[in-house]
Amino acid sequence: MKVILQEEKKYWSLGWLWAVFLLAVPGCLQAQLTSKINGFFPKDWEGKQAMVVAKPIHGSPIIDTTTIMNRSATFTVRLGEPSPAYLWIEGNQDDIHFFIDSPTINIGIEPGAFAKPLITGSASSELWVDQLDFLMQIRESRPDLHSETFSALQAGDSLVAFKLEQTADSLRKVDDDQLISLIQNHPLLPCSWYLFASNSFSYSQTSRLFDSLSAFATYPSYRELNEKLDRKKLGNKAPDFSLPSPSGSVITLSKLERTYILVDFSSQYILPCQKRHYDLKKLYATYHPLGLEIVTVAFDIDKNAGIIPTTPDRLPWLQVLDSISQSSVMEAFAIDQMPDNLLLDANKIMIGRDMSVPELDEKLQQLLKK
Repeated sequence: MKVILQEEKKYWSLGWLWAVFLLAVPGCLQAQLTSKINGFFPKDWEGKQAMVVAKPIHGSPIIDTTTIMNRSATFTVRLGEPSPAYLWIEGNQDDIHFFIDSPTINIGIEPGAFAKPLITGSASSELWVDQLDFLMQIRESRPDLHSETFSALQAGDSLVAFKLEQTADSLRKVDDDQLISLIQNHPLLPCSWYLFASNSFSYSQTSRLFDSLSAFATYPSYRELNEKLDRKKLGNKAPDFSLPSPSGSVITLSKLERTYILVDFSSQYILPCQKRHYDLKKLYATYHPLGLEIVTVAFDIDKNAGIIPTTPDRLPWLQVLDSISQSSVMEAFAIDQMPDNLLLDANKIMIGRDMSVPELDEKLQQLLKK
């Protein structure tokens, strides 16, 4: 009898919470979103400071703060497009993560009744929180390859650093495949667009995913990425450039006369770029006699950023120098990550983009060994 009365009392005390929880219909596909976030909290949180922090793809976090009164708090957040957010409570150890994708979102916290916060009105929040939990598990279960690679570079052991980077690259591919699968399985959820737009994928993966996410065409980030993909589109003529070589001579792309030209975008301060050069040397030795030329556009970056450059190799192909802070090449070729590359035919038409060395090898075999 005592147990029954305790259960009745517990559920009676929660009546206020269920009464105020109205399921909002998510405005999933809208941009320029103003969202009202209602929080409902335990009685002993009365008077505590509370804050919602939204994290849009571009720009600074958007913050709204208030004080918990009568076990509740209301926040208003205005966004250019749906974005992830978290709820901070004074004295609470864990932030509450959710996704702002509708005009009204309700968040209920009652530790004695719910194993985790109850969120309604947001179509994306459950998937978003699951993805964050997955990333946390991955982070905790894997060795810190970044620190190990940094230590190898400090010790001057490029070979060990390359092997560690190869392992890290394999793990990134596993993570990318998992993320791509998640996006493809939920193409109408705003958090899928955010996961896509805030991560880097290969050119072919990006193009394929972008085509499946047209539901978000009103988003500013969609229009921006669409314009960038137009510049990257295969079949376009490559923009021309004239840049100095390390010896001081000027190399102009349009004046290079080879059957195929690989434009390699890289920096000696980025280990994957140096690993790419190491792998490209064999490919260059095989295909240069058959008509391939490589031009590395080497970007200089902030040397005070705490990044240790590997010892730059003497490259057997052409190299030109550019600066990230003043580069027109990065804008013209829509470069947003390195290493990146662009395969051109004799007329400087783009026929391949962001290809791994094995992919380049396969492509060049088809083109040059007919």
